[in-house]
Amino acid sequence: MRVTENSITATYLYNQQQALKRKTQIQTELASNSKIQTLSDDVTGSLESIKINSQLKKTDTYAQNGVNAKQFMNSALQSIDNMTVEIQKILTTSINAENPLNVQNYGTMAQSIKDSLSAIVQNMTAKKNDMPLFGGTNFKDVPVTIDVNGKAVISAADFSGEMKTQISQDVKQTFNIPGSKILDTGIFESINNIIDSLNAGTSPTKAQQTDLENALHTILNIQSLGGQSINRMEDINQMLTNQKSNLQDMLSNKQGIDVAALSVELNNKDYLLQITNKLLANNYPKSLFDYL
Repeated sequence: MRVTENSITATYLYNQQQALKRKTQIQTELASNSKIQTLSDDVTGSLESIKINSQLKKTDTYAQNGVNAKQFMNSALQSIDNMTVEIQKILTTSINAENPLNVQNYGTMAQSIKDSLSAIVQNMTAKKNDMPLFGGTNFKDVPVTIDVNGKAVISAADFSGEMKTQISQDVKQTFNIPGSKILDTGIFESINNIIDSLNAGTSPTKAQQTDLENALHTILNIQSLGGQSINRMEDINQMLTNQKSNLQDMLSNKQGIDVAALSVELNNKDYLLQITNKLLANNYPKSLFDYL
């Protein structure tokens, strides 16, 4: 079979088109830093990338939920810490009231305890991101208020609800300390009783002091359990961070490019196109314009 100039030219043109097409593809991959531009580039790889990217977005949401949950719990523990400081002040004041020399100071002592009680109530009704720290799932009512006499008024509403957040497809994490747990310690009743004693001109009884100590001890236990929850949240957050990293690596492996290899190939395609253009120029018949 005779090879004609036309067939040679047609082959050169085809090779030139293929080289130009590949050059454009390489330039696009280098610009986007991804070897997959459309589903047709790599059907299997594209579908796998879509699946991995979906998992990555979900994991990112779970990780953010974990971060928000930890911040909420940290705020709750800080408020409890503030409360325990004030409770210890009240306990110290009630013990000092036993000294006969302080009888004339009962009014001042009662006011000091009321001030501490007010601070405790403020922490008990505090919010984080507009959500009550100790309201349970009750966003309408507050667990405790202060009356005109400076004493605590405990709400009869339910504050036992647990707030949960999604940290995986099938798992939800509790991230609050229900207000009912603190109310059930009897801390506010104990403080009210001590205020009543001082207002009546009598020293708080040992029983009243013991009630306050027991309530404080229970609150410290609640705080400790909250600290354990924080530790679990940190473990979960680290697990989610690792999972995100693994998914990102998987996605990069599916979509990523070898910059060095593509750069070399791009140079080779440029050289091939230059050679093809020269050969095509030599094979085309010369026209009158070529001799002018």
